[in-house]
Amino acid sequence: MAKINKIGLNNSEIKILIKKFGVKSLDEVKIEMLRLLKENLKKGLTDVRQSWKITYKIWDVIICVIVADFASVYDWEEIQDFVQIHYKWFKSFLQMTGGVPSAQTFERIFSLIKHEELEKILIDFYQRVLLNVLMNRDIENIDGRVSRGSARNKTDYHDKERPLNVLNIYSNNYGICLASEKIDEKTNEIPTIPTILKRINVKGNIITWDALNTQTANVKAVIDGKGDYVVPIKGNQGNFYNDLIKYFDDKTLETIIAGKLQTAYLKQVEKSHSAIITYEYFQTEDVDWYFDKDSWQRLKSIGLVKKTTAKNGETIVEIRYYISSLHIDILDFAKAIRLHWSVENKLHWHLDFTFKQDGNTTKNKDALMNLEIVNKFTLATLNKIKPRFSNISIKRIRNYITNDFENSFMELLCFLALA
Repeated sequence: MAKINKIGLNNSEIKILIKKFGVKSLDEVKIEMLRLLKENLKKGLTDVRQSWKITYKIWDVIICVIVADFASVYDWEEIQDFVQIHYKWFKSFLQMTGGVPSAQTFERIFSLIKHEELEKILIDFYQRVLLNVLMNRDIENIDGRVSRGSARNKTDYHDKERPLNVLNIYSNNYGICLASEKIDEKTNEIPTIPTILKRINVKGNIITWDALNTQTANVKAVIDGKGDYVVPIKGNQGNFYNDLIKYFDDKTLETIIAGKLQTAYLKQVEKSHSAIITYEYFQTEDVDWYFDKDSWQRLKSIGLVKKTTAKNGETIVEIRYYISSLHIDILDFAKAIRLHWSVENKLHWHLDFTFKQDGNTTKNKDALMNLEIVNKFTLATLNKIKPRFSNISIKRIRNYITNDFENSFMELLCFLALA
């Protein structure tokens, strides 16, 4: 197991940070980053509490939860304990009127926050700290996730409650969830996509989702936002799916491999444990044959990926079909298909296993939703600074930070600004 060495900032990095934030010292850099976050919360959050009943500043409570989230804490009780332990340190940069909030107070205040506001503030702060980073065309993945611990079975004391179900849009460029929306169940993703797309920058980027959401209205929403799409077609689009299977027969695939005009082919081979996996991507602009082409806005190409897995003398072949607004661009076409699973592997998996959200039994869905937004911000930040720790696991980085938190957290903010 790799050893975690204490990692500091060299003189060159300190100079970069001082210049970037327009201050005179490293201590001022750290203060300026916290000030930016605090000011954004002050300006961007709606506080619905009655002023004469307020004991705790809403931005103090939120910053306490955000900061604690970088340590190995998972629920409201652990957040309260963490803030109590580091109370003197928190008091050095927050007002902390009323002392340390109780676990119930943390949860109650988080239940009152509008999640769209909190999400926008954290993403804006994250991107602003990374303001010197030039980003290429983004691939943004849409998928839903269920927090199973928030469900309740029917008993004599309360009715059955569904778990928190959230639709997420994940940015591969920034490594952060750009937008989240609560939904009732999986099928509610379909009508929610046009709405949630309006909250992000779609222009110039490629949007992906799973086959369930490949609907004409969702494709239209992407095009209206001046973006592109690479999305799968399966049995839920019965006639179109069957037509694609018939179109991409062996003869057609052979002509694409041979380099037929307005087509493209890409082959990639990789090893995975004892298996050899071959990916073959086929793309063509021959779409005029499809009678209902105009229903799918700016449909410019169709294609498929053929995945062949060879292991222990056995071969398994899987084929998936796609439609796209891209002209022939096999590299972007293939990249969009492969990166779609980032939303599962780089976001949902960590929420489940690193932040243990499936074990969080918070009943109030609004409070849990806002805590999940904080988890996403923390995860994105930790992923950006992973190279500083020789790419060890996020869990180990959180443990490292916890051991010397008051020094490590401020250092972590500086690492983010240098990422």
